[in-house]
Amino acid sequence: MVSFRSLTRPRVLAPLTAVAVAAAFAGGRWYERVDTERRDEWADAKLLSTAIDSVRANALDSLPSEELIRRAVSGMLRELQDPYAALLRPDGFEKYRGTLKGDGQGLGLTLRREPRGLGVARVAPGSPAEAAGIRAGDRILAENGVAMGDDARRASARTNGNDRTRAANADVVLTLWRAPMGDTVQLSVKRTKWHLPAVSDQGLLADSVGYVRLSTISARSSYELERAVEGVIQRGARALVLDLRGNTGGLFEEGVRAAGLFLPRGAVVASLVGRGGTNTEPYRTRDSRWSTLPLTVLVDARTASAAEVIAAALRDHGRALLVGTPTYGKGLVQRVVRLSPDLSLRLTTARWLTPRGVSLERRAGKGAAAHGGLLPDVLLDEASRRDPYSVPDGWSAPAGRAVALMADSLAMHALREGWVVRPLPLLEGRLRTLLAQRTPATERDPLRRAEWVTTATRLAMVRMLEVERERDALLRYAVREDAALRAGLDVVAPGAEVAQLHPEPLPPLPSRRALGLRSLVR
Repeated sequence: MVSFRSLTRPRVLAPLTAVAVAAAFAGGRWYERVDTERRDEWADAKLLSTAIDSVRANALDSLPSEELIRRAVSGMLRELQDPYAALLRPDGFEKYRGTLKGDGQGLGLTLRREPRGLGVARVAPGSPAEAAGIRAGDRILAENGVAMGDDARRASARTNGNDRTRAANADVVLTLWRAPMGDTVQLSVKRTKWHLPAVSDQGLLADSVGYVRLSTISARSSYELERAVEGVIQRGARALVLDLRGNTGGLFEEGVRAAGLFLPRGAVVASLVGRGGTNTEPYRTRDSRWSTLPLTVLVDARTASAAEVIAAALRDHGRALLVGTPTYGKGLVQRVVRLSPDLSLRLTTARWLTPRGVSLERRAGKGAAAHGGLLPDVLLDEASRRDPYSVPDGWSAPAGRAVALMADSLAMHALREGWVVRPLPLLEGRLRTLLAQRTPATERDPLRRAEWVTTATRLAMVRMLEVERERDALLRYAVREDAALRAGLDVVAPGAEVAQLHPEPLPPLPSRRALGLRSLVR
């Protein structure tokens, strides 16, 4: 007797055998193709190796193998036409990584060239200079016993808490003139690792308007921004001016988190598009804090990368107006790949898109004709941050030095005499009255005389406010010289009072003999 199973087995095995044969055939073809591709890749690699060996063996002026390989890789990167691609040696890699981590460089001083040395405009929190006891208002006369002199030109002021005083790991001894009494002190500054704050300035522009300047986007920048905004809100701010001018970016993820502070939870901040442009990965808000806070964002031509991520997200979601000049237009993201302990590759690996799906990548043109970047809602001719201690354009160097000396002398006299700096209009009025009586005899033209008095008064005010560490007062005073700051304030608080003084007419000009002053050459 024959069972049902024995009758059906041959009919089942036949199709299975056919499938197995087909799979084996397909697998063989796949392996053959992969093997061919692998051999082609090895052939390309062998070609490169053969070329390097030939150059090393036959070139008249050859180079060591390591250098030939490095230059070959550098040439390959140039052919990518990626302006941000680079081959990094250990020092370059550490510097790049330190920038993204927020490592401070230098002593942490914001310096200003003055007629009698280098003036300290600001000391970065947590910096070696702060630890050594250097104060705003100090003047650096010598470094390691060497008078600044012409060195002051090379050590001109740099922002973001950096300076150019002998970059190295060695400690430095600074000889300082200390305001306002004019004492001379020596301080030893020990160079150590320190964190450069991402928020370089904050305060109240008006009684209900806060100001925060985010100068870089490194590790924990979003947390530092959150703390700064929380601080001005606790002091009474009901609106905010966020200053991104000069912020060249940094970490993409930190930019996303920073923007998310002012957006509703779940809102798309930006999207990353990888190779081929097919896979889009949206990045959304997680930690929303102030999704309804009135907000203005200041931008300029140096606002780039992750700083543009913030500005674009806030504008696309209708959270802020942008004030300033068109941004840089860096819509690309880079990552670093370690090749060996001594070499690393920095490569562009993705593009980022605004919430509306727009790429900001700069593709052609320069200046106003460049394509890419963000076009502000309030477009200004000039949006750069201005130093309130600067003299008007067109003044000669001798005239600038002379007015700075006059202003500094009067400011130190006022501080030694115990003048109070608040209210600002009263202080400004007193300084202006005294300086009007000391106008150089050469300034008899009413307009030039008014310009001289106004400039000297401003310089004296700034010096006094720096020495007294009146950050809010300095911010309010800077509004006069900063068109973007004034416009940004007007957007969130039209007509806000910033303690502006309406100057009275100047008194008659005293005689030159009564003044006892030398003429100033313009």
